[in-house]
Amino acid sequence: MKLLLIIISYDIACQWFVNLMKHMEHHWPLEIHVNPAITLCPQIPKLHEPGYQRAGHEEFSFNYAPGVGMTDGECPEHILAGHNALGNAKKTQGPGSWHDVLDDYFRHWNWMKYTGMGA
Repeated sequence: MKLLLIIISYDIACQWFVNLMKHMEHHWPLEIHVNPAITLCPQIPKLHEPGYQRAGHEEFSFNYAPGVGMTDGECPEHILAGHNALGNAKKTQGPGSWHDVLDDYFRHWNWMKYTGMGA
């Protein structure tokens, strides 16, 4: 089975997607170029979409995207919200300590997530 469609959920997908292929062609290494047979479908998460009050903007709405069902596109932000406290913890740290704290925190978070599945 081949991958034919990639849905991209991003707050400003309508802005950055316009030049994505041109940027990819000129600046990305060949090994990470997207296969031309794959359709990229940029969508704006449902919480952010109403902020774009432009005519013809429906093409970026999850409400009209094929194959997404009732997806809202906000899942990555729901997960990140619980990690906001890390901002204060790393303010006074140098880059090495900062990376260590993030690695430790996310390793623990992943461990808790995986060991808690099914509970």
